[in-house]
Amino acid sequence: MVQLDPDGIRRGPGLALHAYAGMLDLIADGRLQAGEPILIERLTEHLGTNQTAVCEAVMRLVQEGLVTEAADGRLHIISLSDGYVRNVYLVRGTLEGLCAELATPYIRMEDLFQLRALIHETADALARGDARPYVRSDTQLHALIVGATTNTVLLTALQTLQPHVNLIHRYLQRIEGAHLLTSHQEHLEIVAAIADRDAVRARYAMEQHIRKTGERIGRLLSL
Repeated sequence: MVQLDPDGIRRGPGLALHAYAGMLDLIADGRLQAGEPILIERLTEHLGTNQTAVCEAVMRLVQEGLVTEAADGRLHIISLSDGYVRNVYLVRGTLEGLCAELATPYIRMEDLFQLRALIHETADALARGDARPYVRSDTQLHALIVGATTNTVLLTALQTLQPHVNLIHRYLQRIEGAHLLTSHQEHLEIVAAIADRDAVRARYAMEQHIRKTGERIGRLLSL
């Protein structure tokens, strides 16, 4: 159980995870800027935890490539830039496109029908300004396809990329707009290809969807 000492500092199991999530939020909303050196004491105070937890969180971010060592030896945050997002989504599109091709013959039709029903709820919800059904359908679509993939080398590559995708998602959750409706339409194309058991078309639809999503996010970052 997490406890608070009289000084207000959080102590207990899971504090490194708390610090890690807090740092991702700081990066995503711009409070930790690219090129800004990592100052452990300042982060400890800001996150309300201890230095050990912050150091563990920073080392995890280094391992994941979200924090890098500069020429001066200091640790710096990566740049959440247009180019960075496009590169991440270019690689993600290639990997998940292959997942879609490999998984298409094995995805159960009943799972696909349930997903399609959820996706169809999304358009009306987005028109009302409610992005929650989109988030659920997006999560389920990608999880269904990756979950039906048995190529362990491919899955390991996706796992390595996932921290970068998670960071970009954190940023994207702060922005709603027409880009979600466009992504929704692309989801329908992916589901249709899988329902037709057209593995090549499914791969192309998924790859193009993710690449275009990266381009849309990159443009939003440039505004």
